[in-house]
Amino acid sequence: MATKKLIVYVKHEEGDESRHLNTKFTVPKSWRPGPVEKLLAFAVDTYNGKHADTPLAKDGVHFELEGETLGLEDVVEQCIQPKAELLIVSGPSPAIGSARQKIIDEEKRKADEAEAKRKWAEGKVKCQNFGCAQLFDPNDNPEGSCKHHVGPPFFHDCNKGWTCCKGKTAMDWDDFQKLPTCAVGRHSATPPKAPEKPKPTCVPCAPVPTKSIENYNQNEGKEAPTGAKSFARATGTKAKPKVTRYEDGTYRCQNKGCQARFRPEDNHAKACTYHKGTPVFHETLKWWGCCPNSKKMDFDDFLAVPGCASGPHWTGEGDPPQIEEIISMSEEGFDLG
Repeated sequence: MATKKLIVYVKHEEGDESRHLNTKFTVPKSWRPGPVEKLLAFAVDTYNGKHADTPLAKDGVHFELEGETLGLEDVVEQCIQPKAELLIVSGPSPAIGSARQKIIDEEKRKADEAEAKRKWAEGKVKCQNFGCAQLFDPNDNPEGSCKHHVGPPFFHDCNKGWTCCKGKTAMDWDDFQKLPTCAVGRHSATPPKAPEKPKPTCVPCAPVPTKSIENYNQNEGKEAPTGAKSFARATGTKAKPKVTRYEDGTYRCQNKGCQARFRPEDNHAKACTYHKGTPVFHETLKWWGCCPNSKKMDFDDFLAVPGCASGPHWTGEGDPPQIEEIISMSEEGFDLG
């Protein structure tokens, strides 16, 4: 594959117009992985060849590109793009340019933050109480330090909530995580046990009168409860997801396991990777019905399970979009991470 030529425009506009320079040249391929210093020296030699009476000193000028200073040690191919306009400006060149220095400073800031978090997390464990997941020091765990839920979460279609707080649900992941807790106590490193289900008692059933199919079609067939209606009555929710539109014109995707913000004009047939099944919560395990081999105990790990289907983002209006492609079923195996 042929490498695209790196053509740059070089200008010097200081002083009298007769001393200006406006030229272009192709940077040799062998120079691209090298320092800007060599390119600057060539540009100064080019200028001095045309203005021998007012030469420039190589150590007295530097390159500027879109308001940023280039350093002598900056790598040409990393900071200069084809058709870039390089200005020769008075003032010695720094070893590292301003743009690269910003990157170095930002990387250092992130590294310092990561190190600070690592040191802060030493000796701490993650709380396993429902709805908490904070790090805590087992040796400093007073009563009242943990705000949590006493029951596990439930997920149905796009509705999310806690089994201990009926009637309080959310469509959006962020809103779900902000739902108020219902209990206060100490943090715990042990996953809570699921509440024991009461043993069913046998109650004699009253005989059901036999009815004709015509009566069923006319009356009972119309009033028969559905799974969605039963769930809505039990939790105070609606199966239809809420359309979430933000002030900047973006929407929250309502596909299961996505929840990304997107612009309708950027949406396309494979913009979204999501789950085609519903979430399953059993005791302390969490998984997607479409990816049963990726069971998680930690809620954050559950949210990080990659989707298995591809299609467009969905605002929640109308019917869910058709799946464009089945990516893959999870092959991670049974994982309690």
